[in-house]
Amino acid sequence: MPHRYWCAECSFKTPWLGEPEGLGRLAEHYALRHPGTAPGGHIETRRGGRATRTTPQGVRAMNDFSHLPRPAAATGAGALGIAAGAVTAGFAVLLLLLLTDGNGFGLFGLPVLALGVGLLRGGGRVLAGRTDAGDRLSRLALIPATVSGLAIGGMVAGADWDRDGTLTQLAGFVITFLLSAVLITLCGRPETKTYLGEY
Repeated sequence: MPHRYWCAECSFKTPWLGEPEGLGRLAEHYALRHPGTAPGGHIETRRGGRATRTTPQGVRAMNDFSHLPRPAAATGAGALGIAAGAVTAGFAVLLLLLLTDGNGFGLFGLPVLALGVGLLRGGGRVLAGRTDAGDRLSRLALIPATVSGLAIGGMVAGADWDRDGTLTQLAGFVITFLLSAVLITLCGRPETKTYLGEY
């Protein structure tokens, strides 16, 4: 069934083509005439003798075709999200199994486990090229960044530096903060946003 793809930024339209060719032509037009802007617009479909117009959200189907290669920043964001999710989920399981000695502290493992699963899922969605996956993953990464930033400030302000383990805890919080900042930065890169259709 032939389609005609219209640009959302100007009056450009493709000839009547099949889906992969039409999407490819529109993507080439955006790369040439509207660099840095995610392809959008509407699709005109010809059935029999008449044409009908449909408007998918930002022509999302473009992100599903192989003519849009995944940039390194998106690959890094997805891989880091999966790694952070696996470590966070593992820590949550440790909290739930080992630290529930009747004091209830292990119950903190439940929200930590939910965060880990969310990071795992978000990283996978970024690698799969799902629309808006980067924004969701960066919002999730704000949680460990905020918690570790507050912990760093609290430890620097009033830590007992003579106690065993204080420097190890501080190093853990600093590493968590830096990795979260890197993840947020990778999700916010223009090439990642363009690939995920977030512009």
